[in-house]
Amino acid sequence: MTTPLHLDPRIVDAVGVVTLTAAGHRFDLAPGAPAVMGIVNTNPGSFSDRVHLASTAAQYDLAMAQVEAGAAIIDVGTDSGVAYGDPIALDTQIRRAVPLVRRLVAAGVPVSVDTPFVEVATAVLAEGAALVNDVSGLADPAIARACAAHDAALVILHTRVPHKQEAFLVYDDVVADVESLFDERIDVALGEGLTADRIVLDPGLGYAKRPEDDLSVLRAYPTFAARGSAILTGASRKYYAGVITSAAPPDRLPETLATVETVRAFPGFVRVHDVDAVSRYLAVRETLDGRRALPAYDTSDPSLKWVASGRR
Repeated sequence: MTTPLHLDPRIVDAVGVVTLTAAGHRFDLAPGAPAVMGIVNTNPGSFSDRVHLASTAAQYDLAMAQVEAGAAIIDVGTDSGVAYGDPIALDTQIRRAVPLVRRLVAAGVPVSVDTPFVEVATAVLAEGAALVNDVSGLADPAIARACAAHDAALVILHTRVPHKQEAFLVYDDVVADVESLFDERIDVALGEGLTADRIVLDPGLGYAKRPEDDLSVLRAYPTFAARGSAILTGASRKYYAGVITSAAPPDRLPETLATVETVRAFPGFVRVHDVDAVSRYLAVRETLDGRRALPAYDTSDPSLKWVASGRR
């Protein structure tokens, strides 16, 4: 039986800290301690949101609550990932996203923007966004050029289908295909002036992949991590996990935590909706691992005891 990835000390010993620099921000990403990326959507059609927040003020409040809960960076969504939804006009995406990005940057919060469109990327980079989360697999090299011009970072995600096209492709070897796309797109990004320390790799869980492909990809993380780049994992409420447990997307917090645990040995980010729960989970795991010190505590504080709620 294969040793579970998150329990294999050889992986943690072999992978060191990865430093990502992005528009004046620095992330020192250590094995076993992924940075949490919170999600705030500016579009009303996001399929994963429990509540749709229409105003910039409400979106900002949610983002700041996620930062308070432990998010190291906020990923601002501009267009729904729902394949069967109508596309949102680019000027509408920009009009919705820019005010939120502007407010978060002014508050000192590192911001990522989830977009495959260079027009949207250019607009938010001008406002100080630190990272472009390009869900097209760098279909348009101009996005890499724009990131380079603003000293921002770029996420290269593995996908072989156009934006908003629903498909479950059949791969001869999905891991080899991920590696091949990374090779191709990294060369493109470097050719557009982006430096290696500003590239993040996302193996693309759920993007044109069957559940069995997602499992193969997750098991290949040591291969991806060996490249030396930070890895972004979209860990939240994934379809493959729902196939295993039959839980509906809003009820997949345990499944999200299982995905986070599987990838946390590898330096990078975990992109999640449930920031508070994931941050608390990681705090306990990292304390158990000896990566965090046990916080100071007061034995007379009743709030941490069952008796505070009348339960025993």
